[in-house]
Amino acid sequence: MMSANRHELEMIKFALPLMVLLLFPLASLAETFSLTALVRQTMQLYFEGEGINESTIKILLKEKIPKQYNKSAGVFVTLSTGGKTRACWGSIYPTHKTIAESTVYTTIDALKKDYRYKPINSGEWKNLKPQVTVIENIEPIVSIRSQNPLRDGLMLKAGAKSAVLLPGEASDAYYQLIKCQLKAGVHKGEPYQLYRIRAAIYE
Repeated sequence: MMSANRHELEMIKFALPLMVLLLFPLASLAETFSLTALVRQTMQLYFEGEGINESTIKILLKEKIPKQYNKSAGVFVTLSTGGKTRACWGSIYPTHKTIAESTVYTTIDALKKDYRYKPINSGEWKNLKPQVTVIENIEPIVSIRSQNPLRDGLMLKAGAKSAVLLPGEASDAYYQLIKCQLKAGVHKGEPYQLYRIRAAIYE
């Protein structure tokens, strides 16, 4: 027959995991929070919910935001399907107080303002793959010699004209530069300044 002390130890051994789960849930809101999930929640509200307004946006942002997303930064939201972009919008500079808030508003802008692609409809948003690019650093460079376009984005400025290519939008540094020149409308011989963009990408 099991002694009292041994019985108590067995009970404690059984109860301890349950106590841990009650005190420390498997995943807190902060741990499960993701920027791509926030994009999906925004699209769902936009297409199927009560609509997008200040009140519904506050609801989206009411849960505990992890510290790393509770600061300001430039944010881009890209929506794609089958490897092809359906919409992309953003800014290399902060537009709102937090990365989370910028993600919500940038998603809305991608759905409403990117006229380069046909409008996204309510029947396809669930199949779109969201990507959030958070700008970490922008530095001027004198050449593309050390540029890795799979890791580094590129910004080109020529007076009032400018263009941005995010990391991964080109596989070759020279092609990245040519694409930026064409996008900005820079003519041959026209002076310009290049900037390397370092960013964190969330998929």
